[in-house]
Amino acid sequence: MSDSTLSDDPLKSAVRKTYEAIATEGGSCCGPSGDGAADLAVDMSEDYAEAIAGEADLNLGCGRPTDHAGLKPGERVLDLGSGAGMDAFVARRDVGPDGHVHGVDFTEEMVEKARANADNLGYDNVTFEVGDIEALPVEDGTFDVILSNCVLNLVPDKEAAFAQMHRALRPGGRFSVSDIVHVGSFPDELREVAELYVGCIAGAMEREAYLDRLREAGFTDVQVVADKTISLPDDLLSEHLDADEVARVGTGDPELQSVTVRGQRPATDDVQARDARPRSHSKTASSDGPKIEVFDSPMCCSTGVCGPDPDDTLVAVSGALRWLERQGVSVERYNPASHPEMFTDTPVVYDALQREGQDVLPIVLVDGELQSRWTYPSRDEFIRMAGLEPV
Repeated sequence: MSDSTLSDDPLKSAVRKTYEAIATEGGSCCGPSGDGAADLAVDMSEDYAEAIAGEADLNLGCGRPTDHAGLKPGERVLDLGSGAGMDAFVARRDVGPDGHVHGVDFTEEMVEKARANADNLGYDNVTFEVGDIEALPVEDGTFDVILSNCVLNLVPDKEAAFAQMHRALRPGGRFSVSDIVHVGSFPDELREVAELYVGCIAGAMEREAYLDRLREAGFTDVQVVADKTISLPDDLLSEHLDADEVARVGTGDPELQSVTVRGQRPATDDVQARDARPRSHSKTASSDGPKIEVFDSPMCCSTGVCGPDPDDTLVAVSGALRWLERQGVSVERYNPASHPEMFTDTPVVYDALQREGQDVLPIVLVDGELQSRWTYPSRDEFIRMAGLEPV
């Protein structure tokens, strides 16, 4: 399979390389000179600092989501983009020995660092796992609370990330996330200037659009509970923008902000209402659209991140299938261990296995017709099979 087939989004690749370097060499997510650190600095009060290891604070956060999460003893917490463990270590103190905090980060080096920090501190109510926020390696409805700190803005597919958050929370669960957003139109040339000052704004959304996406994912009581303006220096703006653009920035429109947002999954989800909300893509499948069935090779799980070495192909396949589901396409996925009857009772699959053996897997059917075997289709090929327009 070529490197381009189901490969990471360019933003993901850039973020992964940056955070691998930070985990192994140090530094922060801010610009090369660290000029933006002052605007993003988190107030490390004494009680907060006592809850973390020095090795866990890599100056990657843009808020204190634990302050607004209302954590209680015994709760299960999911930390998205857990890095070296800073927020997870704060949360594990609040949930106590009867609670548990599970961190997910898609950079293996960060996960290794977090595990080492937890071992050194003797924390036994925290765990860390390699995983993609767009295809979380967790069971449905597992967690009481989700935390994230300056990470979701780095995720290319916000809809997928927010849908995964909703899936991972139990009904009635809640989230508290700190992130980078912008107010007003944020043109590319201004974004490039901001990147020179604060490197971790990649993928930042407009503030109200960000909140709307969370609501569209099914969350209620979505509100900004803390915000802070990130000021871009006049000399930097003048160096890269013309006078009219500099003046417009000076009026506060556009404006770059760090925000902490809180919300919850309703105790009883109104699935029909959520599915009826408008989607941002230009074309979606109708309710009577195609049915895609994926018959996987034997494996412990299909996410690609259940072991120490993530399988980028499986991660990308999972992301592509979830995207199709959000467009209204019916998607089913079968594993020989958990759905053996599907491999024997589906004639086209059974015949292929009899003729060519297990190596013929994975097999993809669309409306019962064989479309692919031996290897997984690319994202674009899945989209074509579903009859959707390329994106």
